[in-house]
Amino acid sequence: MNQIHLSRTLGAILLSLATLFSFTNCSSSSSQEVQKLIPDNTVIAHRGTIYWAPELTEAAFRWARNSAADYLELDVHRTIDGHLVVMHDKTLKRTTNVGDLFPGRENDPIGTFTLGEILQLSAGVAFNQKNAGQARASYEKEGVLIFEDVFRIAEGKRIKRNRDGSRLFSITDTGEYLFEYEDDPAENGHRPGIYIETKATQSYPDLEKQIYESLTAFGWNPLEASGQTNISRDLYQDGKVNIGNTRGKVLVQTFSREGMLLFRDYFRAEIPTSFLVKSPTPDDPDYVTKIDEIIAFALESGAQFIGTNLSLQAGEVSNRLFLDKIREAGLKINIYSFNTTDQMDAYFNKDGKESITPLLNGMITNRTDLTTHFYKEKDQRPIEPSHDPVEILDELGY
Repeated sequence: MNQIHLSRTLGAILLSLATLFSFTNCSSSSSQEVQKLIPDNTVIAHRGTIYWAPELTEAAFRWARNSAADYLELDVHRTIDGHLVVMHDKTLKRTTNVGDLFPGRENDPIGTFTLGEILQLSAGVAFNQKNAGQARASYEKEGVLIFEDVFRIAEGKRIKRNRDGSRLFSITDTGEYLFEYEDDPAENGHRPGIYIETKATQSYPDLEKQIYESLTAFGWNPLEASGQTNISRDLYQDGKVNIGNTRGKVLVQTFSREGMLLFRDYFRAEIPTSFLVKSPTPDDPDYVTKIDEIIAFALESGAQFIGTNLSLQAGEVSNRLFLDKIREAGLKINIYSFNTTDQMDAYFNKDGKESITPLLNGMITNRTDLTTHFYKEKDQRPIEPSHDPVEILDELGY
């Protein structure tokens, strides 16, 4: 080991020890209280679903809500005229028909489009073309969602539409958009929370502040008076998901370190936050050093969770040291993104007494249908799993 490498390693270790000491003493108890706002064995519907319906659309989120997801996970961007929209990628190319409506702008960032332009797009045509087995003609009417849409869906509402299926909205003389919602006749009583991920934080100055203010405006900010009405302590109630009515109704996450520190400033470590990171690989010579530095920063930023990727080799979890160290630091773990029950099973340990000790606290899943059944079969979930996913889509009118 050369001198530069040794110095870097020692520096990271010292940072880790200092951070662990300071934060363990002053904030471990409060962090644990915030962690309790979110149930263990959490089912987090990744983009609603990317399998049964076009991702991040009304169809995907209505399906996930009725399928008993605990949280609806979304990614947020901002238009050039300042509106928050729900989209995963930096561009609209992969999931919409942007090339047909705005030729030559397929590779332009979302932040270069106005909301009016984005509202013209279909977010279902591309899905139907790529997924013949799950395609439905009704998906072609699915559009890009605004930020508020997902919260209203979680409340049991749906977008109010014209007879042709287009969404109903108006624009005031001052350019303000007024969107309309209605009670969803097919909703089945589940009230999930919202799991927010920010994208390209550096491209959207003050995004974290705008999210905070939007939560307040929607009545979803537990730190403000508007978000404290009808607050329940029951994560599950009468056999239904009830997280959307509790103080744990919102979690925010990001890969951005700057974003994490801003979330700490705005949410004061009282709303759950998760530091997203790609797991270091055990064959990396700096594996342990990188693990310690990641955990040290997560603690510094006031996070209660670390979110990291599936890490499997030959069907076995390959980064157990990372997961063990996260737990030792008093943080919890959510893993993304599950597609099969074999992947889910790999994150559960069985000791000689046949008891189950999960290696994670929650699954960010593309298949809420599979995950709710998996947890129930492991006796790790207090409510019944969702029924047939195709039947749910039929019931919702798709």
